Amino acid sequence: MAAELNLADYDAVVADIYDAALAPAHWDVALTHLVSRFGEDRWDVAMLLWERVSPPAGRFLGACGVHAMAQHGYVHVFAGANDWSVRGHRQPVGSVFHSDQLIDRAAFRRSPFFTEYLDSYGFEVGLIALLDRHGGDHLCLCFPGPDGSSERLAGAVRRLTPHFQRSVRISRRLAEAELAAATARGALDAAPSAILMCDAGLQLTYANPAGEALLRDGYIGLRDGRLALPQPGETRRLQALGNPAEPLRCAAFALETEGQAPVAAMAVRIAPGSGLVHPDFGSAGLMIVGGRNHRTTFAHVDRLKDWFGLTPAEARLAAALAEGASLEDFAATRGVSLNAARFLLKGVFAKTDTNRQPQLVARLHETPLRWDAASGTPDLDSPLP
Repeated sequence: MAAELNLADYDAVVADIYDAALAPAHWDVALTHLVSRFGEDRWDVAMLLWERVSPPAGRFLGACGVHAMAQHGYVHVFAGANDWSVRGHRQPVGSVFHSDQLIDRAAFRRSPFFTEYLDSYGFEVGLIALLDRHGGDHLCLCFPGPDGSSERLAGAVRRLTPHFQRSVRISRRLAEAELAAATARGALDAAPSAILMCDAGLQLTYANPAGEALLRDGYIGLRDGRLALPQPGETRRLQALGNPAEPLRCAAFALETEGQAPVAAMAVRIAPGSGLVHPDFGSAGLMIVGGRNHRTTFAHVDRLKDWFGLTPAEARLAAALAEGASLEDFAATRGVSLNAARFLLKGVFAKTDTNRQPQLVARLHETPLRWDAASGTPDLDSPLP
């Protein structure tokens, strides 16, 4: 996948995903650009929707290649009631899987979902990502397709899944703030991920508490009120991103400071019509989302289990490593042998799609493990009526 991934395409899709966090109507555009850039032949249909298995229900957030009437038919007949939905509901959050992993193809062809819906479009398989849960509801990204390779699309979706997750949760937090008569600033203040906003000249207009921590710890400098990254070349990249005449709308940065783990960050140009118009943010033209997660503690073991499908022991190890403990520290604290700890670590690597401890820690830090518990405002009602 690394050899095939076009970084310009990837950055463009990431920018679309975060645009959709601020303007949900943009989901259709984001999904269209995703399949047009990474979909193989005839893999050009995408569905992003909330589903409930009991009782069956569904609601589209966005779609590509699915007519409004086809969306209506799916929601009222098949949402939460077909084999992909029912069996996929049990998969770990954050997982990406092929429909053949859920049900035998021959058995699936006999199901009403295939004979009465997919078959008319020439589709018999699907690529599915389970993005989130809310009570008994799950959020899924589904790409129905023909028999044939979907490896390129699958690789892109695996890399993009964390961005989909963050974007949907940012959108929900903003909506919760509105329902609670709070400001958008209140929602972002409560976010565990670092969020900073600045104008086109890099003048800081807003930083949430996690973003202020990045400034305080030296990951990002502040000179006369303007943001400056440790490497001058990176600051110039950020300046170029703030120029509306530049085609690039999104860029990834690795923030580093002495004695601390690196932080993955993504800077996104805020589109004028994105819907992010709020007096608290001033003339914000850029948003920087940092992957630092100050709240990754042992209290989040249950959330780690759900997010990555870890066992309780694996989740305890992952939480300890995210807090800065070594493998030896964990073994001594838990009273297990170092070999046993290494065995657990192999399982954590496999389930988090990592293969080194620094990579694992970075993955845990960039995952909004407790976004749902970060805000003092009440949660939205269930995504489905």
